[in-house]
Amino acid sequence: MKLPGKEAESEAVTLMSSDVDSVESVGEILHDTWAYLLEVAIGTMLLAARLQWFAFLPLGIIFACSRMSAYVAKHLEGRQKDWNVATQARISAITSVLGGIKSLKMMGMEDVGQSRISQLREKELRLSERLRWILVAYNASANSLGIFAPVLTLVFYALSPRTDGLHANEVFTSIALLSLVTHPANMVMTLVPRAVGITANFARIEAYISRSSVVDTRQIAGKEKAQHLASLDHVSIRNSSITDAPILRDVSFSIAKGELIVCTGAVGSGKTTLAMALLGESASGGSMFLASKKIAYCDQAPWLPSVTIRDAILGGSDFDEEWYKLVIDACCLALDLEALPDSDSTVIENNGMNLSGGQRQRIALARAVYSRYDMLVLDDPFSALDKTVVEHIVDRLLGPKGLFKATKAGVFLLTNSAQLFPLADRLLTLQGSEARLEDPSSVQKGEQLDSIVASTAGVVQNTQPSELHDKKMPGQNNRLSEAAIDLSRKTGDVAVYGYYINAVGHGNALLMTACTATYSFCLTFSQYVLRWATESSLRELNGYMGLYAGISFIAWAATSGTMWFTQLKVAIRSGMVLHSQLLERVLRAPLSYFAETHIGVTLNRFSQDIALIDKQLPSALANLSTPLIVYVQPVMLVTIPPCYILVYLIQKVYLRASRQLLFLDLDSRSQLYTNFLDTTSGVTTIRAFGWQDKFATDNIQALDMSQKPYYLLLCLQCWLKVVLDCIMAIIAIGLIALTVVYRNSTGADIGLALNLMVGANTTLLRLVQNWTSLETSVGAVSRLKDVQERVRSEDDARGAIEPGPRWPSGGELRMQHVTVSYSEKSEPALRDLCLDIKPGQKLVVMGRTGSGKSTLMLSLLRLLVTMHGDIYIDDINIAHVPLQVLRQRGIIAVPQDGFNIPTASIRFNLDPYNTCTDDDIVQALKRTHLWDKISASSSGFDDTLDLPMSTILPLSAGQMQLFALCRMLLRVEIDRSSKPIIILDEASSSLDLQTEAILGDILREELKYHTVIMIAHRAEGIMGALRAGVDAIATMKDGRLQVSVIGTSMDRVDEK
Repeated sequence: MKLPGKEAESEAVTLMSSDVDSVESVGEILHDTWAYLLEVAIGTMLLAARLQWFAFLPLGIIFACSRMSAYVAKHLEGRQKDWNVATQARISAITSVLGGIKSLKMMGMEDVGQSRISQLREKELRLSERLRWILVAYNASANSLGIFAPVLTLVFYALSPRTDGLHANEVFTSIALLSLVTHPANMVMTLVPRAVGITANFARIEAYISRSSVVDTRQIAGKEKAQHLASLDHVSIRNSSITDAPILRDVSFSIAKGELIVCTGAVGSGKTTLAMALLGESASGGSMFLASKKIAYCDQAPWLPSVTIRDAILGGSDFDEEWYKLVIDACCLALDLEALPDSDSTVIENNGMNLSGGQRQRIALARAVYSRYDMLVLDDPFSALDKTVVEHIVDRLLGPKGLFKATKAGVFLLTNSAQLFPLADRLLTLQGSEARLEDPSSVQKGEQLDSIVASTAGVVQNTQPSELHDKKMPGQNNRLSEAAIDLSRKTGDVAVYGYYINAVGHGNALLMTACTATYSFCLTFSQYVLRWATESSLRELNGYMGLYAGISFIAWAATSGTMWFTQLKVAIRSGMVLHSQLLERVLRAPLSYFAETHIGVTLNRFSQDIALIDKQLPSALANLSTPLIVYVQPVMLVTIPPCYILVYLIQKVYLRASRQLLFLDLDSRSQLYTNFLDTTSGVTTIRAFGWQDKFATDNIQALDMSQKPYYLLLCLQCWLKVVLDCIMAIIAIGLIALTVVYRNSTGADIGLALNLMVGANTTLLRLVQNWTSLETSVGAVSRLKDVQERVRSEDDARGAIEPGPRWPSGGELRMQHVTVSYSEKSEPALRDLCLDIKPGQKLVVMGRTGSGKSTLMLSLLRLLVTMHGDIYIDDINIAHVPLQVLRQRGIIAVPQDGFNIPTASIRFNLDPYNTCTDDDIVQALKRTHLWDKISASSSGFDDTLDLPMSTILPLSAGQMQLFALCRMLLRVEIDRSSKPIIILDEASSSLDLQTEAILGDILREELKYHTVIMIAHRAEGIMGALRAGVDAIATMKDGRLQVSVIGTSMDRVDEK
């Protein structure tokens, strides 16, 4: 809540998933350590009473193994940190890709995102391999303690001068006492790498929370004493740090109650930076006083949490029905809510993916209005709205009888729309680094809208709801369907194990099983060798002890081999294969999948589930493979089977309950991640409204809910330990009773049985826990398998054909009676649409917000389901063209919401396929007037293009649109022999008229021979680039297009 918005997101998700999971075990480690050390001391004293000085041999082995622990402690933290950083980079990239998945698909760059994330995954696994190697070596050292301490102690004791052989009571009692020394010592050394890893986790968390917070230099004058809502006196404004060069200098103005100040300026002039200063997000020097730091803020890119529309509008306020209706009407939302299936109870998914851009803006605007705050900052709130809707909203909010005047709210409006200037009380113009206050009446205005302040009563009533919202959108009932799917998964499935083994590789699985079986056999067989040694003569004793030592060495080699296969073969291969399959399936999923599934759920697959597969599953699989205990005495066959049945029944109850609790734990974590992602993505808006406490409370409540199943799971594990202890006590009593009744058992038999009994409790406990751990981890595999099977690929081109290398050569587009829907289960969004565009023709598609303009564009890119009709590009039906070919060669789209990977370089974001030279990229940046801005961020030409996007000076929304145009120009330059159709989705919505002229120049020159479809709310800035008698303007209304060719007095020549 205190970090700058750009720093608050992706890294925190990694910390709260991977790092916190490790840190939470610190209490267990602290208490286990002192208990284990006490056990070692007691065991050593008891062993010394029986073996004299031979009892101290295990301490020598413990010392030798501790040197390996010291080596591990020295090198583990750095390697653990490198792994965590790599994991964070991968999760950050996935978060960026999922957040911009619609834009990514429009541009046909799924393979770019997949390649980028796969490279990060490979790097992550390479770094994990460095850590795994050291863990394998450490594990081999730790296992040597438990295996070789009894060997060396008994061998030296047997070789000591003696007159007779070994006695059973000496051998098996000593083995039991040795386990009291070696097991806790081994556990202490096992805790060392965990403790070191936790130290690294703590350091990362500490470094994150120790970062510099947003420095709010604003001062509160108080509502009673303040003459103005905001007052700036000679303020210099910087992007973030006080050391940065000022963006604006010597800014002085004030905002009074009921006053409307319109701030205007060229793209990149600092309008948003000034707004951030008013909100306390940008560093500023000078005097800035506010009546209150709570400011209603409407961002340029609206932020909407994953709640119902009503809750999003209410924010933290109580429901006032009368005021709510006024706000809904003023923001022109009434008909939109009526058209939605659940009205204002419709859940907003993924920051409004199931809503149009105009709806998102109007909901964000309604939230600001409903708050009834004294001061509002509105950053270009009408950029995605059409003229009719803007007229209505402006009249109801900004007009003389609007709500803002009625509530005496001070409004700071950022816009380049000259038609709004007459409404302003004062006009603040930004130019260069200066801010100049002007009288709106003295400013030269362009074409005025006579009706801008006229009453628009009846406008909305006469406007039909958009075709887009006539039918139910996908994703409204997704929470229920996801829960049902989770229930079906909880029953388990043998096929899941087969799915995992295929990912591991049958050869790796077989070799790991062979090593585990060898270890189990040798561990048990060595006990029989000791039994035979106690029954042998003194002359045969050395041979048996040599055999005992040899078998123990084989056991050590086998268990070390198991660890090697587990960590370096099974974990690496399965982690790479399963992650690749998940990534492929998610990125190739249809757009409806992302409307139905929240980003937090999908992100949980890539973070929590992949972490289980990387770290927990391989070890659980290896540990479970170790057999229990082989009981050989005939008299024990009477007692053991009932106990096994009892243990099986307990395990069955425990496993069923623990698995259910685990799924509840994972579900609650998904909700926690969703809440956290919503909060971090909108932290600027949250701070502006002063909702930090509310969202912090909501997050704490989500955290508490996530801890409930986890706490019950710990209680269940304690219950299991108590029950197994009682069972082992019963077995021990039964064994002693049987030896008393049946006196034909030898001392060696009884010693062997009792010695095996000592480890039985631990073995059974580990069996049940490892089985549960395996089922828990396999649950992650099950969820990945479910995604693989349930989510279909969107590329279902029927009878796919590969167009020629020069396709499309002309760019002719024909739509014949096309009907599309957002999913196979939803009703049509557009019906029976026909359209013909000639090669090289420019078509501007306009229409009311939500009228279906974006739906038309998505249908051309096959992002929607075509239920009927055909679309042809140069006489090739695009239904038969592979999606990658269509979106990369057939159509080049420039999305409204630009997509960039912050951690990737400028070069990668502009030219992800590395097909352009540096000169090509620089020329394209100069063509879009961005080179000066970007080059100012570097020390020289050579390294500019290799800078990460996150390190360049912040780009405004308009500059981001120019950046997207630059990427489009480079794609056009790649192959001049073809003429792909260009789709511009609101590419000029954040541009002023002067900057919009750049787009017009591009249309006249670089795109002269290309077919271009422009989705727009205004066409003034590009009218000069359209050719009379050739190019056309189309109006979208009620799912139909009315096309008028320019230069024919706008007479309608085609209506389809």
